[in-house]
Amino acid sequence: MPAPTNPTADNHLRYAARPRMFRAPWQRYAWAAVPLLSLSALAFVPFIVAWRRRVVTAWVAGLYAFGSLFWWTMAAIKPEGPDALLTWALRAFIAAATIHILLLDPIKRQTK
Repeated sequence: MPAPTNPTADNHLRYAARPRMFRAPWQRYAWAAVPLLSLSALAFVPFIVAWRRRVVTAWVAGLYAFGSLFWWTMAAIKPEGPDALLTWALRAFIAAATIHILLLDPIKRQTK
């Protein structure tokens, strides 16, 4: 059998396991607590880690980094007036980040 001239030419044919975000089951809940405890100021951190581990794409990490930057800016300028919309937007951002973190790795079903 002749040796391939380009060793990376058949890379797509080999099975590669999906990258994992959580090394242990408890880490799913530890990472999900980050947006809750930081009130979304640090919600981007789990997604930067997930991007570095190649679990999510760069635009997802960037989207959460932009969201966190928005809330850092809102905390700095402290807008006056009715802030009910901002309160609900913050709650929605925290909920979306928390749920997304919990869904980063699929839950393994136990097979017998």
